[in-house]
Amino acid sequence: MNASTTWEAGADPTDTRARVAGTLKRLSRTGALPTLPAVASAALALARDPDADIDRMCQIVRTDIGLSARVLRLANSAALGRRTPARRLNEAVVTIGLRKTTDVLVAACARQLYDTGSPLAEAQWRHALATAVASEKIARASRRADPSRAFLPGLFHDVGRVAFLLADEVSLRVIDRMVDECAGDRATLEEEWYGFDHAQAGAELAEDWGLALEQCDAIRWHHDPGTAGAAADLAAVINAADGVAYAIGQGVALWPPESVGLAALGLDAEAGQKLTEEIGEAFQENLAVLG
Repeated sequence: MNASTTWEAGADPTDTRARVAGTLKRLSRTGALPTLPAVASAALALARDPDADIDRMCQIVRTDIGLSARVLRLANSAALGRRTPARRLNEAVVTIGLRKTTDVLVAACARQLYDTGSPLAEAQWRHALATAVASEKIARASRRADPSRAFLPGLFHDVGRVAFLLADEVSLRVIDRMVDECAGDRATLEEEWYGFDHAQAGAELAEDWGLALEQCDAIRWHHDPGTAGAAADLAAVINAADGVAYAIGQGVALWPPESVGLAALGLDAEAGQKLTEEIGEAFQENLAVLG
């Protein structure tokens, strides 16, 4: 394996970000980091604006006819139970809400990162979407985190693995094989190989893309929520959601990651089973909209 220095808590974040970016750029065939389309960045910026309104969101959505169709489809889905179909975009955004419309736009744009033709990339996309859906529902059921801020860090919790896939697929597959054959610790293997693990890489990418600091810290520490400080509850929600994604058949490895489990978030076995079933159904509904 490549000799490298592992990332540690307390390291200079500027140095860490530069090291992650530099390594991924060096390994990438194109010399570029994964980026989100401009429409997703615009939606994230609008979501942070306290003066955001429906009209401005509609202007962003209308820049892409495919995104407009997805928003309308979601607004008219059985999950939202709208009595009369939303026929205009502004009606759909009102039904969904500004925050959820942002989630849909970012997820639809993020989907493009996984369109590589690789079965592994497709499995990673389904796992990402399942974890995002689970994060939002677990946050609401457990009241451990704000549900409106749980979907995107859930979606991007493993985006560092996508970055590894795009930059260095051969090495990623070697690490995956070692984890599957030996039940080894993925984070340790990634740190030995790259100098940082997928959670750290994902947090740095998410910060560049405009997610809030708490969301980025939850991504960074989703395998070790107790280390996440102010983001500990959100990190625990994502950690549990990661495990639920495997439970509904949307895993990406033979060995699921260690999870705090739903019981640790205050949900008993019956409530946890019911929630897991709801997450499975919601995942299929979101998959139908986002592909």
